[in-house]
Amino acid sequence: MTDATPALLAYLSRWLDESQGDRDAEAVLWGRVAKVGEEAGEAIAALIGATEQGPRRSITHSYDDVVDGLFDAALTAMTAVEQIAGAERAGAPT
Repeated sequence: MTDATPALLAYLSRWLDESQGDRDAEAVLWGRVAKVGEEAGEAIAALIGATEQGPRRSITHSYDDVVDGLFDAALTAMTAVEQIAGAERAGAPT
């Protein structure tokens, strides 16, 4: 991580929060953490597709798709961590 990473994650977290409207903070957090699992599942599906592990399919994905899925999962996890850290900095219960 660079010195700019925490600021970038805070920006991305705020940007994601803008679409949440007046949703309860706990519901937003649950959504963020659940999204990490969804993104990880997409990376796994891409790996299955890239390695022909699907019993009725040939290659359906590339390793670039796997990498993209892993990056999505990592970034989603990092913004969830930032949301928790931001709430702690603001004195909100976590």
